[in-house]
Amino acid sequence: MRVDFGLPQREAGAGERPAVLTIGNFDGVHRGHRLLLDTLVRRAREIDGEAVVMTFDPHPRCVLDPDNCPQQITTLDEKRDLVAGAGVDRLVVLEFTRTLSRWSAEHFCEQLLAALPLRALVVGHDFALGHKRRGDIPFLRDFGGAHGFTVETVDALSERGEVISSSGVRTALLTGDLARANRHLGHPYFIDAWVEHGEKVGRRIGYPTANLAITPGKCLPARGVYAMWLKVGAQWHMAATNVGYRPTFGGDRLTVEAFLLDFDGDIYRERVRAAFVQRLREERRYPDVESLTAQIARDVEQTRRLLARHPAPAGL
Repeated sequence: MRVDFGLPQREAGAGERPAVLTIGNFDGVHRGHRLLLDTLVRRAREIDGEAVVMTFDPHPRCVLDPDNCPQQITTLDEKRDLVAGAGVDRLVVLEFTRTLSRWSAEHFCEQLLAALPLRALVVGHDFALGHKRRGDIPFLRDFGGAHGFTVETVDALSERGEVISSSGVRTALLTGDLARANRHLGHPYFIDAWVEHGEKVGRRIGYPTANLAITPGKCLPARGVYAMWLKVGAQWHMAATNVGYRPTFGGDRLTVEAFLLDFDGDIYRERVRAAFVQRLREERRYPDVESLTAQIARDVEQTRRLLARHPAPAGL
């Protein structure tokens, strides 16, 4: 998949392929997003065109309302991988600024036409672009009719009466409802992180852990112990992972520490992917180290039994 940072330069000529475009934040690339992306790719293939996704970085709310900047379900790199996995041909990343937020709907559409041989726009049913969201679906259909592109809408996807949304996934993660978050995502929630040196507390008690350096602003699930698959290189490994502050040791910094089962390699400074499968329990303080290590042993065995029934995620 090709990635452009900023509006691409139009490559006019005999080899230019028509573009089918969608625009949005796509945080999490959840099942509702996948429904839209599947439609996008299908329309592009029907006209031998290019399936193009345009997204924004940072999230618009972080610029327009920084006090309410949402935590990221997916970093830009994680989003790129998920979008590529959906069969998209090109990802266009626009830096969201206050200047861009003031673009009129007409100017925004003119910029799209200057950058892409646009033949179709595929968007959600409530999509709008431009200053004050003036570029709603009726506007886009009128503009597209005059400038050679069609507009197709895709309805929101619901489950059990609830619309699947990025905000819903984020709420589920933050409240510890990993099962709901994973159902709505359509895959295990995951984080990409570098393994960094920690305080080696786990090693001292017989459970050496990989300390994951989390990207600032990344959404973490609620504090607790999780069964996860952790990918090192091309290989997935079982891991029992604590998200929290290590209260038994008086910790004061939020950490993500993964104990890899049946693994003794050195992965410091490695880039890993950690996929959360199930929450085992909340984080709690134990009266002594012996009580804690006994509980960790139970966590490890529960993780082993659980992941034996949940194979490593395909396609992540």
